[in-house]
Amino acid sequence: MANSVFLPPEAEVERAILILTTLEEAAAAGKGAASLDGHLIDAASARMAENIVKQNELIQSKSE
Repeated sequence: MANSVFLPPEAEVERAILILTTLEEAAAAGKGAASLDGHLIDAASARMAENIVKQNELIQSKSE
């Protein structure tokens, strides 16, 4: 289907989910940022990750 052209790569979606999960765990521990694979991730990282996940979900829902 044409929508599949706009899907983010699966690895990118998985990474975005990992970023969100890591930040949720950090927030539960009272931290505002976290480290993932030696890189700082914070609220800006979360917004970018959320956009990737939402884009994937929207396109997937249109493909069904």
